[in-house]
Amino acid sequence: MDGFLNILKPRGVTSHDIVAVVRNILREDLVGHLGTLDPLAVGVLPLATGAYRRLTEYFLVEDKRYLAEFTFGLTTDSGDTDGKLESEVDATGVTREQVEGLLFRYRGRIKQVPPAFSALKVGGRKMIDLAREGVIPRKEPREVVVHSLSLVAWKEGKHPVGLFDMTVGKGTYVRSIAQSIGEDLGCGAVVSYLLRARSGRFRLKDALTIGELVRLKKSGEPERAFPDPLSVLPEEYPTVTVLSQTLKKIAHGVPLKDTDFLGGIPASLYGRTVMAIAPGASSRTSIVAVVRPEEPNRVSYEKALYRED
Repeated sequence: MDGFLNILKPRGVTSHDIVAVVRNILREDLVGHLGTLDPLAVGVLPLATGAYRRLTEYFLVEDKRYLAEFTFGLTTDSGDTDGKLESEVDATGVTREQVEGLLFRYRGRIKQVPPAFSALKVGGRKMIDLAREGVIPRKEPREVVVHSLSLVAWKEGKHPVGLFDMTVGKGTYVRSIAQSIGEDLGCGAVVSYLLRARSGRFRLKDALTIGELVRLKKSGEPERAFPDPLSVLPEEYPTVTVLSQTLKKIAHGVPLKDTDFLGGIPASLYGRTVMAIAPGASSRTSIVAVVRPEEPNRVSYEKALYRED
């Protein structure tokens, strides 16, 4: 089945583990995530199945909201409490006011060095695999965007704990924010809890547990696990509706024109990435292609998804 899933990831498993489990439950080989989560993290893990896996790149640019717990006075090789302890100091003197006074440095467009334990690739290999072999490649700082960052709770102690609410853009590492704040304070800090509350339009309140997915599959209603694609599609992409006879053209890669779409294509969409949709069964809408209208008689394909049965 072509669609999207919003899975509630538990702590202690990788995103790849979840993908493998969902493949087995649905008996669907084509399953992939729309943005990985660390093993320590819990919360929203969006997946794409079937032909919709080819839409992954359009979702990776979306903002994400996290609730993150930082523990001060500790450093580890991975930047979280799952890693090997590197240093420990008494951070009793660190106060909430001190931390809040530093947060302005990490809002807006900032430069950030990705953690060594990450899925980024260097020379074709993931940094996390190199780090596990004791090889720490040098990474240059990258510009990322932190839309909002606030400290919402604080617990004093030898290793004070702060709970942070943040909304961040593509490629932002929460562990790097924790490490940088810890360095600013001179005591170190690690991520001890991480919840992804939102990824684009995928929200925590709508996420399904693996157990719930299993029950829907066993009851013969797996389609209930899949939201309408338009409800989770990034809002930056406009949509146009194809005519019924256009589906055959898409299936065979035949070039499209303005007249292949219901009501044509507004000139305001020329040069933009547009999602071509078609009404489906049970009031569901299908994304049948990703197109780029250039002029009335030339609509190019970015992705052709529709297949004839």
